[in-house]
Amino acid sequence: MKEQGVHEPAMDLELLFKPRSLAVIGISKDLGRGGGFIWWKIRSQGFPGRVFPVSRSCRELDGVPCFPSITDIRDPVDLAIAAVPAAAVERVLEECAQKGVKFVIVHAAGFAELGEAGKGLQERILDIARRGNIRLVGPNCMGLFCPESRLNTIVEVDPAEAEPGGVAFSGQSGWATEHFVVGGTARGLRFSKVISSGNQADLGFLDFLSYFGEDPSTRLICAYLEGLGEKGRAVLASARRIGRIKPVIVWKAGFSQAGARAALSHSGSVTGNRQVWQGAAKGAGIVQAEGFEDLMDLAVAFSSPPYPRGKRVGIMAEAGGGGISTADACEGLGLKVPVFSPDLQRRLSEFLKDYLPPFSGTSNPLDLVWLPRETALTICTRSLELMAEEVDAVIAMSYLPFVVPEMLTPFLKAVKALRDRLQLPVYLVPPYAAKAVEAMKTLTLAGIPAFPSFERAARAVAATFSWRAWAEREGN
Repeated sequence: MKEQGVHEPAMDLELLFKPRSLAVIGISKDLGRGGGFIWWKIRSQGFPGRVFPVSRSCRELDGVPCFPSITDIRDPVDLAIAAVPAAAVERVLEECAQKGVKFVIVHAAGFAELGEAGKGLQERILDIARRGNIRLVGPNCMGLFCPESRLNTIVEVDPAEAEPGGVAFSGQSGWATEHFVVGGTARGLRFSKVISSGNQADLGFLDFLSYFGEDPSTRLICAYLEGLGEKGRAVLASARRIGRIKPVIVWKAGFSQAGARAALSHSGSVTGNRQVWQGAAKGAGIVQAEGFEDLMDLAVAFSSPPYPRGKRVGIMAEAGGGGISTADACEGLGLKVPVFSPDLQRRLSEFLKDYLPPFSGTSNPLDLVWLPRETALTICTRSLELMAEEVDAVIAMSYLPFVVPEMLTPFLKAVKALRDRLQLPVYLVPPYAAKAVEAMKTLTLAGIPAFPSFERAARAVAATFSWRAWAEREGN
């Protein structure tokens, strides 16, 4: 069903994520403090624009002269990062307004999350920002990560893992944002843009969602939310419009009484009712994550198209118990594990008779027990090719790419080529995830999603199918 009416164009946030120049206000020679750490990170990452240190106590830092105030900088400043205590933010924002700064990130806590006194301070800084035509990120946030502009104030990332990718993230929690970046890089995800939004006094999830929706470098949008506030309806409308093209995955927290209290004191957010959220999010096509691990799994699954066209799942496992548990998980999620047709079972048996014991099951799950190493790759790829005729996706467990390191690259290339040729989604599971972290990362980086368990792979199949079916219905 197509949405009626028109939508507001996304706010131009290019100079937030890709500033030509920035100032770090409140820098320190102590790298353990906020301003010193942020200065060091920006300098060490090779940010290509101009960087100005602002400090009332330092005359120079790393040989770079410091400015007592941002108003003392002669050149234009697109972005100011305020690493000062809450009590100093009003003064800093007045000076940023005088300077004509377009965006300010306020790291400090001590605002609406503290109650009435903090709310008053938050309202005052928002008033200053609006009068000065400044767009505000935060307060009470960790800033941003944009690999394309080599700008990262959130958490340290290995340079090899800071290459640009297609996953965007917006998080109200600094911890959730850090955790998503660190956990995501460890799983093989690469990011377009990441924002820690904190209290969302000004810019909030609606703004970032709309921007990510129009951002050509973003293919998948993820978020951690505590509250939607008065813009809830607009968020749902935008998610529905954007989600037809780019999946929108949200981990919504704070539904329990204790969680709601914690959210109020954490980011000043009113969290809302679980059932209301679930119904509204489902109608808007939002993919709902149940916790951090689920968010990670969904991000891996949706970053690795194609997605299943139907509910039929083929299971190929080098372990009988693994096949059984996968079948249970699939059917428990509403997926189908169809018995292969007599003709397909005959062809599988004919192909496998020279390689495997006669008691290997070919009905679905396909039990590839005692797979010979020298022919394992041929057996796996040919079996996948035969199964593709009667299923919409395959969950596969093979020892080969996880236990025999030299076979990881050949296996990956062969499965990827087959997946692309047949447009058959393949979801891989290692025999023991604890020893397969790097291999899983390599597979996901190459576009073959890997999951720590059969149950989590089944969840990924169900979610990607459901989203694709919803998006196709919405497009009609």
